[in-house]
Amino acid sequence: MDAPHLDAFGDRELLDSGSSGAVFRAVKSDGTVTAVKLLDGMAINRTLLEKACERLERGGWPEGVLPVLEADFQARPAARVTACLADPADDGHWRPRSLQHRINAFPGESSWEVVLGVLEALAALHGRQVAHGNLKPGNVFFDDEGRVTLVDWALGNMPGIVNHDFSDACLYQPPEQLRDPAGYLEEEGYRWDVYAFGTLAFRLLTGAFPRCDTTFQQVAPAEGEITREGIAADLPRIAKSLEGQGKVDWPDAPANELERRYREIIEQCLALDPVDRPANAMEVRRMMREQEVAIDEEQKRDAVLDQRRRAQRAAWRSTLLAGGLAAALVAMIFVWQLVKSQLAKESAGRVSDVESLEEQLAVAERQRDASAEAEEEARQTLQSERTTWLARIEESRSIGDRLFAWAMEKGHRQLPPLDGRQLRLSRLEDYFIRFMDRTADVGELSDERARARLQLAEISLAKGEPDEAAMRFEEAMASAEDLDPEPGLELRLATDRLILALLLQDRNDPKADGAFAEARAALEAVPQADVDADRVTYLLATLDVHESSELAASGEEGRALEMLHRATQSLNALADSRPDAAILRSELVACYLSSATILDGMGEMGDARTLRKMASEKLLELIEQKPGDLSLRLELAGCYGSIAESSLLAGDVSNAEAMSKGAVKLLLDILPQRPDSAIARSRLAAQRGLMAGILRDRGESEEAMELYDEGLRLLEGLAIGDNSDPVARYRYALLTWERGRMLGFSGKRDAEIEAEEKAVQMLENLLDTPYGIARGEQIRRSLGYLLGDLGHAAQLAGNGDLSSSSFTRAVKVWEQLSRERPASDEYEEALAWNRQRLDAVQ
Repeated sequence: MDAPHLDAFGDRELLDSGSSGAVFRAVKSDGTVTAVKLLDGMAINRTLLEKACERLERGGWPEGVLPVLEADFQARPAARVTACLADPADDGHWRPRSLQHRINAFPGESSWEVVLGVLEALAALHGRQVAHGNLKPGNVFFDDEGRVTLVDWALGNMPGIVNHDFSDACLYQPPEQLRDPAGYLEEEGYRWDVYAFGTLAFRLLTGAFPRCDTTFQQVAPAEGEITREGIAADLPRIAKSLEGQGKVDWPDAPANELERRYREIIEQCLALDPVDRPANAMEVRRMMREQEVAIDEEQKRDAVLDQRRRAQRAAWRSTLLAGGLAAALVAMIFVWQLVKSQLAKESAGRVSDVESLEEQLAVAERQRDASAEAEEEARQTLQSERTTWLARIEESRSIGDRLFAWAMEKGHRQLPPLDGRQLRLSRLEDYFIRFMDRTADVGELSDERARARLQLAEISLAKGEPDEAAMRFEEAMASAEDLDPEPGLELRLATDRLILALLLQDRNDPKADGAFAEARAALEAVPQADVDADRVTYLLATLDVHESSELAASGEEGRALEMLHRATQSLNALADSRPDAAILRSELVACYLSSATILDGMGEMGDARTLRKMASEKLLELIEQKPGDLSLRLELAGCYGSIAESSLLAGDVSNAEAMSKGAVKLLLDILPQRPDSAIARSRLAAQRGLMAGILRDRGESEEAMELYDEGLRLLEGLAIGDNSDPVARYRYALLTWERGRMLGFSGKRDAEIEAEEKAVQMLENLLDTPYGIARGEQIRRSLGYLLGDLGHAAQLAGNGDLSSSSFTRAVKVWEQLSRERPASDEYEEALAWNRQRLDAVQ
């Protein structure tokens, strides 16, 4: 599944917003009407969403589940694109076609139809081994034919969610889910969905909730709304209230025997003990179909008995009528003979007329058949031509859109390819060769042919053909002046040169040395003001790592070790300057470190841990040679710390803990010998914060708070005072922010606001002072997110003035960042989110 390019969706109209994000109606540049959902990263489990989406997409989306057209759950913000199920309203806006927007129509004539539709869709979802976990009226939609369609699976009260505001989904969830959402990962989600289906069915059939109806009706959103603001739900308390009402009472009698049996099944779905519920929606559907068959069999048996009784009663009536009918028959025969003789005379005169009319009708039918045959032949010809051209257009668009997605696909953890990589690359290559041949005489397409030459060179790189790639690359360079100038073109060409050098090195080609020199010259010539300077720094570090192996192989071990040490220092400096952007570092590493494996045709993509492991292995070799060199140990600790951060983002908590412990052990050995080392203290504080986050997610809040406090104590002497270290001050502000959010999760809103205001002040002060490796843009980015959190906390605490001022300041920060980097989707979406929140509090 391709990742969405949000700038292709044009203007967006807000449809709805909830605890997990906001949904916009957007029209793509090709005219497709879509619904774009921007997900709050703190309110979703990215890995869980990716796995569920992959299962549903594999083999075609099941009936009754809204297909996801495009998605990127690892982006900031995460985004998901689907068809737009909404209708225009009288006020000019668009009204979502959800059950929540029609809830007042129930109970009604269509109640059972919708209930059975929801069951069929849920059974299809369970059939793909995906539990919804978030079933509620707002996540039940109706497609263009009026059929039930489910959306927003694996959202809401899910394991690993940090920011979970109140949602009416809590009113449909069983007690065990309210207490421990982590059970979703233990296959408990199917029985959760069965309970939620029973609650939803009961409400559609009766208008009430099966348990706690009075309380739930007060907090349930009204028709047309999907949530209620300002509600702080105590989920364990809700679970206890549900368990206090074991019996379910229906307000009226069933309309017939089938409905009575259906109600018994729904009561089983509503059992408080999950063992007493059906195992999944497929089991519920089977039980209901068995009752339908049983009722049908009983009706057929009663019909047969009634038919037999009616036949017996009719037999004696037939005997009495037989005699009378015989007499009447004799009289009718006499009359019939008389009438027959008269009709014979009249029919003789009509024979000739009938023969003439039949001849005329035959001629008309032959003319009609000839006309229809000609019309059908013309229609088939037009249809054949139309189908051919549509196929050609579709093939062209598909190949152009997926050129590099296919080239990079194999080896991606979440997107295993269906076809062979070499086959796909060959098809792409044939397409661009045909394009250049067909357009050779069209002068207006010279820029497209220049781009096609560059793409052919990159295809050769992906196929692992260095000689062919070098030749095509030179051809592309000869026509580079025809390419449209763009900020990233020089970086792209420099990156291609680096990939070529890596491929030559992998094949032990003697031309690798010259290729590395050309790649270094190209990267150093890239104007860093027009591109992401961190990417250029990272590519140069990658070049150092691989070129060092060439030096070592030629016997220049000293220069090789020096170059490797320089690369490690550059990567650690990047990590230190962007401590809250581990996901960005992970993506950069996964993108550019995978160059070597792409070139040998394997297509493997690594992540930040791959490069850090390589650097740490080299550093361990250096430490064996120089066991007393503390600088090398400090750099190794930085490697382990970054591996821990990347592992945590990838969902590998066990590896994150192991790497973090390794970093902490090294740093605790270094600090007694270098107690004034700001870098050592900052990295140790960062690891304390990382472990605090892991403990917080496990529910060990007291231990997590102790680690946050320890991290802050480590930085106090460095982050406070006139001679404070800027990196330590940055780390101190981030830890203060995280500690404040944790206080907010425990209900201490005033303490959360106080901590976040302190963190805001520290970041604003950092912007007014020289900050060395801590970049100004990164500090303003953190400040923008922090002000948004402060505004949200103030809103929940009822402090409207502080909430309004915080969101106003956040909007100004994101406006400045968007002006400095107008192509950033992240900055645009953050600005839109804060503007939306500001409008809501004003």
